[in-house]
Amino acid sequence: MPISDEALQSAKNRYLAVKGEATVGQAIAALKFHGGQGWWHLLVQMEDGTWGATRFTDLYKQLEGTLAAADIRLDGWSGLVDAKTVERNSMDTRAAQSLAKKSSGHLLVVTEGDMPVGILFEGASRGGASVPAAKLGELCGKYVNLKSYGSILLSTSKK
Repeated sequence: MPISDEALQSAKNRYLAVKGEATVGQAIAALKFHGGQGWWHLLVQMEDGTWGATRFTDLYKQLEGTLAAADIRLDGWSGLVDAKTVERNSMDTRAAQSLAKKSSGHLLVVTEGDMPVGILFEGASRGGASVPAAKLGELCGKYVNLKSYGSILLSTSKK
């Protein structure tokens, strides 16, 4: 059986996936446009097809006060954790959750083909210190063209 929709749509598994060429500002603009929160995961597809991940809150904490943070390309940012991937139909939900628990960042990117259809996060829940949307917006920069984020967006959680 494939990994279940129910597991992928759990609130703790919210994410936004972007191409590696995306900038911090574009990713935050996309998050805001889609009504995302700081505790959501950011997935970045690297040039070699692998995935890096972080929470938007962690992105903010590491880049707070950085000049021109909005212009930093995500595929070159060192704050991403390598994320393990699994094809949705390759295992059942329980096995995938177990694999996520053992993975770096307690996160598993679930794909169909090369595209993410969800994540399984088995670490600490979305609780803890989150960053308000206004604070995230500080990293976004003043002049992010909201139309430009569409070219870097790969997928996002289904609400």
